[in-house]
Amino acid sequence: MILQRKAPSSKDFCFPAPGGLRITYHVCFWVLFVLLHYAYALPTLARKASDASVTIASFLYFLKVIPEYYLCVALYYILRTYIRGFLLFFVLFISALVINHLFSVLLFTWVDYAYGLENMTERFRLFAKLYLTPFNFRDPGAWLVFSNDISEVQFFILPASLKTAKYAANEHVMRQKIENDALNMELKALKSQINPHFVFNVLNAAYARILPISEEAAGYLHKVSEILRLSLYEMNDEFVRLETELAYMKLYVELESIRSNRRCKINIEQHGEVSDEHRVPTMSLITLVENAFKHGVHATRQDSFVDIQIIASGGFLEFDIINSKPTQPLRGKSASGGIGLANLERRLGIYYPGRYEFEKSETDNEFRVLVKMPLEQS
Repeated sequence: MILQRKAPSSKDFCFPAPGGLRITYHVCFWVLFVLLHYAYALPTLARKASDASVTIASFLYFLKVIPEYYLCVALYYILRTYIRGFLLFFVLFISALVINHLFSVLLFTWVDYAYGLENMTERFRLFAKLYLTPFNFRDPGAWLVFSNDISEVQFFILPASLKTAKYAANEHVMRQKIENDALNMELKALKSQINPHFVFNVLNAAYARILPISEEAAGYLHKVSEILRLSLYEMNDEFVRLETELAYMKLYVELESIRSNRRCKINIEQHGEVSDEHRVPTMSLITLVENAFKHGVHATRQDSFVDIQIIASGGFLEFDIINSKPTQPLRGKSASGGIGLANLERRLGIYYPGRYEFEKSETDNEFRVLVKMPLEQS
């Protein structure tokens, strides 16, 4: 078998993943950055440009920008989780000044120890004196060191601008991808509606044919057809009438009872008044019931049970569902909750932040989910 390597796209070159290509980009940028700034500073070196110690000290002066920049970037990724906007910019700016000041002190101290400041250029010695002289609050000249820190932060402008431009371009690419994915999903959704409508019509036709032969089989088809009708015409919005959701749930329970050959004992109790104005997130209750049957009833061939308690009171809906845990589960079957419960909890957190309860508990024989959510008014 011959494996064909995928040709790199333009996106791979512009936004390389962490690895060799991305490291190469960074190394090339910093080499050019240091060389260009060193070339710009050559006239200030005057006759000492041929001195190796002066050349090394000059390169180090610009090389220290590299660790300073990456420290600021790392600090940004840490701080953006906690603060945003102008406060984030202000904290980063002050941090950049402090980092630059510390690295400058370290640089001038090392150069003085290794080569002696007296062998450096006059400009270099002037800056070294600013950083190495003990700070005196009463001396106005001492404050010049901070103005120099501010001027040196300008070195961050170019890499930060490139980083920002890259981020903006990447955001644009991602936004376009999301829009394209949304269009594709919408197209698939439109295509997927064709088959359910066809099945819905076929089920109705089959119901009319089977009814004279077997009322039980016809009744089963009628329930399937009703569930399909609800999913097609009543479950298209984010919120649905509580009465509709409960009707959908009860139909589902009836079908699952037939499917399990009635070896599952099902109990549903409903308390409180359900108003026509009450709304709940679409498919929220059916998700809980589906999880109970999938991981409890259909995970074993033994007898099982599902107990559902529904209470509508005080503007809240309390839905308590308990299912048996199989003592001998089928291979590949889990008795606990699946991804549907995690998605439902995430949805409730978005719809009702701080106003809902979602509790999961289990024993050796039972798995329980208790959900309490506000009853929205239409």
